[in-house]
Amino acid sequence: MLFTVLLLLKILLFMNLTKVKYNGPIIFTISSLIILFLFSIIYFSKIRRKGIAAFVFYCIISTIMFVDVMYYTYFNSLPSVVMLKQFNQLGAVGDSIKDILTFRNILFILDIPFIILYLYKRRSKLVETKKYNKYISWGIPWALALALASIMVFLIRVDLFGPVTNQEIFTYHAKDIKRAILGEEEVAEGVAIFTQEDLEELLERSKLKEGKYTGIGKGKNLIVIQVEALQNFVINHFYYGQEITPNLNRLIREQGSIYFDNYFQLIGRGNTSDAEFVTNNSLYPSMEEPTYEQYEKNTFYGLPWILRDNGYTAWAFHGYEKDFWNRDRAYVNQGFQRYVNQDDFDIGETIGFGIVDKDFFNQSIDYLKELDSIDPNPFYAFMITLTSHNPFKMPEKYQVLDIREEHKETILGRYLQSIHYADEALGEFLDRLKEEGLYEDTVIAIYGDHFGITGVYGPVQEIMTDYLGYPYDIDEMMRVPLIIHVPGKDINERISKVGSQLDFLPTILNIMGIQNEKGIMFGRDLINYEGESLVAPQTYALKGSVITDQVFLEMSRDGIYQNSRAFRLDNREPVDPSECRQAYERAIAEINKSDFILKRNLLKDIIEGNGKIDPGKLLASQLELDKLIKETDSTLESLSQAYEEGYKAMTIDLSLDEDGEVIVGDNIPFGDFVRWSDDHKGFYLITRAQEDYKEIYSTILNRYNVIQDRLIPEIQEFDEYITLSFRKYYNMILNVEKMDYTHEQILEFIERHSLFALAMDGDRANTDLVKKARQKGTLTYVLDINDSKARKKLEKNQVYGFYE
Repeated sequence: MLFTVLLLLKILLFMNLTKVKYNGPIIFTISSLIILFLFSIIYFSKIRRKGIAAFVFYCIISTIMFVDVMYYTYFNSLPSVVMLKQFNQLGAVGDSIKDILTFRNILFILDIPFIILYLYKRRSKLVETKKYNKYISWGIPWALALALASIMVFLIRVDLFGPVTNQEIFTYHAKDIKRAILGEEEVAEGVAIFTQEDLEELLERSKLKEGKYTGIGKGKNLIVIQVEALQNFVINHFYYGQEITPNLNRLIREQGSIYFDNYFQLIGRGNTSDAEFVTNNSLYPSMEEPTYEQYEKNTFYGLPWILRDNGYTAWAFHGYEKDFWNRDRAYVNQGFQRYVNQDDFDIGETIGFGIVDKDFFNQSIDYLKELDSIDPNPFYAFMITLTSHNPFKMPEKYQVLDIREEHKETILGRYLQSIHYADEALGEFLDRLKEEGLYEDTVIAIYGDHFGITGVYGPVQEIMTDYLGYPYDIDEMMRVPLIIHVPGKDINERISKVGSQLDFLPTILNIMGIQNEKGIMFGRDLINYEGESLVAPQTYALKGSVITDQVFLEMSRDGIYQNSRAFRLDNREPVDPSECRQAYERAIAEINKSDFILKRNLLKDIIEGNGKIDPGKLLASQLELDKLIKETDSTLESLSQAYEEGYKAMTIDLSLDEDGEVIVGDNIPFGDFVRWSDDHKGFYLITRAQEDYKEIYSTILNRYNVIQDRLIPEIQEFDEYITLSFRKYYNMILNVEKMDYTHEQILEFIERHSLFALAMDGDRANTDLVKKARQKGTLTYVLDINDSKARKKLEKNQVYGFYE
């Protein structure tokens, strides 16, 4: 009973700390029922040491809640099990964790040592032999399970299952683990993945258009510096009379400088590494794993490759371990010809992660001189600083700012000292460039990778709001500066158009006067683009959040759009979220398109086609299937007979056996079928999996991918398409015979998604659905029509083929 009460109290605390705003009573009820059910299983079981078992369960759940709230405090979202892959990096950010180790967070595990002591003293009484009536031992757990199941059914019927389970701890983690195992991905409602028109628009978007400042840096070297945790609020800022970033401020005031003051971070699971990925590639980052790890072997055509194709030599510089974030491997396909890392520097003084910024810049000068001397062509140097990393603990000799007592032991005080040092290191580096004769012929871009001070943790928000004199919210947290300096140019401008790291590539290509001849970019040239800005963050603000030139929309954590909050950027007045719906849909669509490109490695095809590849080759099915599809009984005998009769398209039924193995028909192991296929070439199989389709197609992908391109899944629900497309099944037949969808809904679906064909009954085939589908590039097959006259009539209606 004690453990039950304590866990229920912790659930209430958990809901408070993770900011559950909607459906709280239902969420608490579900958590309570799950806890009661699991404890009832323990106490009514035949386990002799029930107290120990209950305590172990209590510790596990308490620890999970502790980890969840720690993660939520920093990232404003619950963690995913896929993040376990990054557990080896925990030591590198250990000091940062201390800042969020608050008393309320510790409460989840604080009682465990005392309970251990209490149980140790009562260890002789922990053996429980009490037996319960079987009606009680079975009835209570079943009653709790039935109540829980009834609530779940109710939630599904009233469309609240997703919003509730996105916030309730047990169901959230159950869904997350299932997604991780099956390789599923959440896709927002009613949003297209990719179409032929999308590719054409992106190719057009990526073209350099002559405009303001076009080519002012043409032929010059390019140095891009990504500064750790540099936020925009410190620019031109004074801490009680002390200038925080005097060198950056001076650079902004100089002729030749353009300062973007409404520039936002855009990162994924890879934090700093994703900031550089987005900056160099103008693609959205992955939200499954760090992009450099998940897509290490993909083909890219970002800034390093573009500049190399224009005669540049591209090097990357970072003073930390070369394999951190998988940089050493990922940089090869990113286009960097050399990676100057920790192994290449003389490590003297260190702060936090490693070499101090001043030493990093000083020693990098020698490498830049070497780079400059390689040939008469210009170079591209991408540099990543390190010292101003959370938790911002600087040695006393570098704490030159006079920080007031109320800020000395806070993250604000530490951050200001740290970023002041980073600014000083940047100033000395710029001076060295001048001394070495590299400055005048080099375009220099400086930006922050991500925030340093959180805007989602209440106590820190209060400190920042009180200090700044205006609300320190998530939008201000994500705002980082971008400064581009072109020496010798008689320009100086401050640009306040909203943009993000996604926009850096097209913006810098405009300044360098270089055309992106082969690739695609999702960003915009912030100097010349006059349309509505769009920043679509996915970390700290959930996917669906959006920043435009006027408004910030933060997607509600329960996933219900109407529960989101929105406000104007200029005066922070609330805005009805319904007014932002169009921007929200644009943001979701852009993210999904980019994700689709990464998952299919489509850039490889685009690059090989030199940017002029036929979009239909990428997205429209290239499958040439016979007009007749043979229905079989899913035995090897019937398949062989159909094959010998000349059929090249046959149907088979798939299922799972008790051991989770894929079965063809009633009893043929899929492995036997694969071996059969080795002797029978040039065929396609229309596969039907009525149940367990996710598990079935995932198993085939993981174990039998050698035959995957011969399979054409026949799906019967719209949502099956999304699931299978992320499992790399690109040719599908949508069977609408038993669907209740209208013709308009079906046509809208095939317009947004690339299907090979529709399968339908004769009645639908006699309507204009067939012709309209054909106009959208989708073929039609008809079921159960064997009469030759009827078939000819349907063929006149543009029916392509038949099942027989």
